[in-house]
Amino acid sequence: MTPKRQPSISQFFSSQKPKGSDGEDLLMPSSPKQRFSNGIEKFQFVKDQHTVENPTWQSQSEEALHTTASDTPITSPSPATPVSSSNSNILESFQYSKNSAINPPRTKRDAPNLITKESKAKKSRTTKLTPLENQILELTELHLDKILLIQVGYKYKVFGENARHVSKCLNIMYIPSSDSRFSYCSFPDTRLHINLQRILNSGVKVGIVKQVESAIVKEIDKVGKSGDVMKREVTGVYTKGTYMSDEFVGSNLIPNSVEEEHNNYIICINEVTDREFAVVAVQPLTGEIIYDVFTDDISREEMETRLLYLRPSEVIVINNDDEINATTMKCLKLVNHELKIEHKKTGHVDFSDYLISDMVDYYMQNFPSSIQECFYKLIVYLAEFKLSNVFTISQNITTFKDARKYMILPANTLTALEIFTNSTDPKSPRGTLEWLLNHTRTRFGSRLLHKWISKPLIDKEKIEERYDAVQGLGSEFNHVVDSLMKQLEKIGKTLDMEELLIKIHYSTSTQSTRINRKQVFLLLQSLNDLLQLVKSFAKTIRSSSLNLASPLIVNMLNGLLDSADAGIVENFINMMNPSYLFNESKDLFEQKSSFFNLQNGYDVINHEFAEIKNVEQLLEEELVRVRQLLQRPQLNYVTSNREPYLIEVRNGKAVDSLPPSFIKINGTATVSRFRNKEISNLYKLKQYHEEMLVQKCDEAFVEFLQSLDSQYGFFQKIVKHLATLDCLLSITAASVLNNQVRPTLTDDLTIEVEQARHPIIDQLRDGYVANNINIQYDINRALIITGPNMGGKSSYVKMVALFTIMTQIGCYLPCKSAIMGIFDSVFIRMGASDNILKGNSTFMTEMLECSNIIQRLTTRSLVILDEIGRGTGTTDGIALAYAILKYFIESESKPLLLFITHYPSIHILEHEYPGEVINYHMGFEEINKENGKFPEVIFLYDLCRGVVNNSYGLNVAKLAGIPEQVITNAYEVSEDLKHEIELDDDIKLLKSVNEVIHGDADTSNLFKYIN
Repeated sequence: MTPKRQPSISQFFSSQKPKGSDGEDLLMPSSPKQRFSNGIEKFQFVKDQHTVENPTWQSQSEEALHTTASDTPITSPSPATPVSSSNSNILESFQYSKNSAINPPRTKRDAPNLITKESKAKKSRTTKLTPLENQILELTELHLDKILLIQVGYKYKVFGENARHVSKCLNIMYIPSSDSRFSYCSFPDTRLHINLQRILNSGVKVGIVKQVESAIVKEIDKVGKSGDVMKREVTGVYTKGTYMSDEFVGSNLIPNSVEEEHNNYIICINEVTDREFAVVAVQPLTGEIIYDVFTDDISREEMETRLLYLRPSEVIVINNDDEINATTMKCLKLVNHELKIEHKKTGHVDFSDYLISDMVDYYMQNFPSSIQECFYKLIVYLAEFKLSNVFTISQNITTFKDARKYMILPANTLTALEIFTNSTDPKSPRGTLEWLLNHTRTRFGSRLLHKWISKPLIDKEKIEERYDAVQGLGSEFNHVVDSLMKQLEKIGKTLDMEELLIKIHYSTSTQSTRINRKQVFLLLQSLNDLLQLVKSFAKTIRSSSLNLASPLIVNMLNGLLDSADAGIVENFINMMNPSYLFNESKDLFEQKSSFFNLQNGYDVINHEFAEIKNVEQLLEEELVRVRQLLQRPQLNYVTSNREPYLIEVRNGKAVDSLPPSFIKINGTATVSRFRNKEISNLYKLKQYHEEMLVQKCDEAFVEFLQSLDSQYGFFQKIVKHLATLDCLLSITAASVLNNQVRPTLTDDLTIEVEQARHPIIDQLRDGYVANNINIQYDINRALIITGPNMGGKSSYVKMVALFTIMTQIGCYLPCKSAIMGIFDSVFIRMGASDNILKGNSTFMTEMLECSNIIQRLTTRSLVILDEIGRGTGTTDGIALAYAILKYFIESESKPLLLFITHYPSIHILEHEYPGEVINYHMGFEEINKENGKFPEVIFLYDLCRGVVNNSYGLNVAKLAGIPEQVITNAYEVSEDLKHEIELDDDIKLLKSVNEVIHGDADTSNLFKYIN
């Protein structure tokens, strides 16, 4: 490709007109048309005229609001004119003259004699659209599905009906127009990043339209006609789930870490049938891709579980129908009512339009057709956002469920145990398991810990590996680990390496840059500092003096040392300017031109620097000539209002004596500032080369990013090592809290803990009452727990579940000692709540959750059931509670079971299944009062053997503030009912004894009447 010929200095001077005898330029335009476009020749001074009726220039200025002049704010220079005290209102002395001629050259800058012209009536605007308006309509017609933010000068404008929506989102003024298509609202271009986020939060798709050509390059390269509208294109399309601070890049700053924490997935769900589903989820921020195939019932619990794990911001549902299945839609709305949902029909899959042949083969050979359809729909969808190349990184694709590696906690378990979300205050993480364990120092470490918590390990060897690492990190000081820990703290939450790597990958296949130079510099510098640190400990790492028995940490350190020895990061560091980090300039030109180390190549950039230096030298030479002309040897250029290379002259005789080639740029009451023709041309040439320099720097930066992306796997491996270390340090920090111990793992299905404390409550408040846990596969397999309301039953069973999960994460437990088995699932049915969105009553919800547990039961399950049967009548409730509990006891899977109930009659199952079922209750003391008053109850919160017939609900009513009279009346009714029931039980007992005496029944029937 032939390089574009750049303009030479002679272009700006060879076309000048011959000079007169007095040395001044003859600037006569060649035609009336030229005079009309010249700008300054259109105005003439009329000495004797003081009033003008309806001057034509007024209507021209009104029409200019809708012309190309609105693209960029331009201040037209005016010739220097003397200030005359005889003219009371100089503005009234100017009148537009279309056919005026220019006077011959003058030796003195005195006021010329101008030709008068009759004023014309103000014209009303015609229906003909301006070029800018036509451009706006064309762009809008091509992008009807988006809200367009169109760059016009130094502002972004939104037109038409979309302007109403944006003005409400941003709380800014909506400016109506006689033509509703051009009603608009606007904001400064410096607010684009912040305002764009606020608009995207309303759930819309936004397109950014920018000016894609430079005015100075267009002028000097003679591209297009002088009156053409500035070229504009859609440079970026975003939704809430795909925006990654792309419009923040130009600022060369680091986005706010809290504000930018959006780890939302974009999900495609394939409804193969009513019960068969496929799902693919992609996280644009990290490049992670997850897929899964599963079956589900009408409750959609499996789908809800995956949605709770992934927390999507956008969902695409595909099927062969005209709409989304109603049950699926209810499930989606239930998880997030603000979810952006789209429906598409399944169709032909053709990856070849978006992927190379090797990647096409990879997807076609390794995934079922239902997953392929999801992949294809996401690729097509993300192509509009320039994110589809995320699917070219095959190592980022993982399966959601792997029964050989980890267990998936169901949606009800996540909610009941408050693993990630606090049910009391959903916006605060405090009180959740993630809050307890998360002491990570980096954002990529925090994301990995989230995965560890959500998917506890089920491989005993892998769990032991983590425990060895935690024990090694927490037992004694290690200089290598301590130095790496400080390096992680230095990286912190602001520099997200995982995010920056995927942004580099996105930038290589698109013309838009999603990462700025400062972020790249900090990324490489941080990696280099870390690898150099590891390299300095090379002898220690490879010797026996490391004093770390954990294979996990040793392998991680060796992996980092291998990366350091490769020297790849050092090579990239040498390509950058080492002093770039100290460049605090906000000037875009300086930011871009000072990034590279120009001693290592970059000839094109060096050439542009040489051209700029040459022009600067010519400007200095011209300054010498101006000094001689004005006889001011100390004269220097000044800069005013961002206008450089100005000659400053005091108003008065000095201005009057200036040659006409000096054009006034700006001034004050005391001074005026000028450029002559030569300086103006040289300044334009300097601007041109600066613009070309920026373009060459951008091209070189894209090539630099492509080189970085070619090493994506290398950098990703380093980040994974750092994330693993960060997570291990976090778990170690959580494990060294008061009196926590490493559990002993066993292959048997058992939970045997001494003096166990609830891990979360123990950190929130003092004085938690410790309890023992003893549940084993062969004895005490099912615990029936009764006791008073608010006595601590739910806290106890939640503690058991949390101990199980924390053990398989690799965290120490708050207890005196622990022997823990390995479980592959934890099922919890707890609480009473309806589900209006799904159309389920409280009791229906309860039964559906029980049904799901029964269907998914395994031989290594922990099952916790809380108050089964509470949502219906007493008779049916007791019958169902008894039958469900009996089913779990007799099940071939034989899970470990904790069953909370307020139906004391169920205690008879202990006698029916001796050795397997055992009755417990939460301890309390009852203090009776005189005159048959309601007794006082003191909770002891300790687990005791036996069953309790009274739930003491009236005590809770008293604590809640129910009036004393109401409680007294309720107590009297309760006592009467209790006496009647006891009388009935006595009668039944006597009948049973009589049957046993006469040999009509077995003595075992008497056990159900014994507490």
